[in-house]
Amino acid sequence: MRISGFNTIGLPTALLLCLVTSGCVVVQAQKLFGLKPGPVPYEEVTFEDLSKRYLDKSDGPWNEVEGIYSVSCVIIRKGKGLLSGTERERVIERRDNYARIAIIRERPGASRAFIAVSLSYREPGKYPIVGQFDSFGEGRGLIYKHLEPDGTSLSFTMTRDADLVEGEYTVTEARSTVVYKLTFLKIYPE
Repeated sequence: MRISGFNTIGLPTALLLCLVTSGCVVVQAQKLFGLKPGPVPYEEVTFEDLSKRYLDKSDGPWNEVEGIYSVSCVIIRKGKGLLSGTERERVIERRDNYARIAIIRERPGASRAFIAVSLSYREPGKYPIVGQFDSFGEGRGLIYKHLEPDGTSLSFTMTRDADLVEGEYTVTEARSTVVYKLTFLKIYPE
């Protein structure tokens, strides 16, 4: 196969020649301008660092709810025994400190008061909004709408006390009740 301008060499040789000469051009440019190959010399920050800088801002008051939280969950099944009439309670799952979220105030005029952004998402560089908060009852009560990856949502009634936000979501299944308890412990700012 012949390409115009490369009558005496084949296509693979022409591609190799282009790669070698472009590499030489990069090396020559580095020498000419005094550039060193390697990582970029800029300081890097993570989304968590950006969140901390936002929370540390001194140009105005920020709400006490905003912060970085560690998330724990307990799932409990309650129900009456098959032959006995006594209520039994069994912990199905307990996950302590399984995630970290940043609760940040939403833009003015938005339909929600705060958003919950995941800092521990499984894909690096992605920070999905996993929930939203609306306040009620003079700031001590919150409604947390947890957004699931499949598009469904769960609504938790939460209470806030200092650095702790706790809430429950209850579902009745057949002869038992399943209670999902979420606990958010503020780890920044302290």
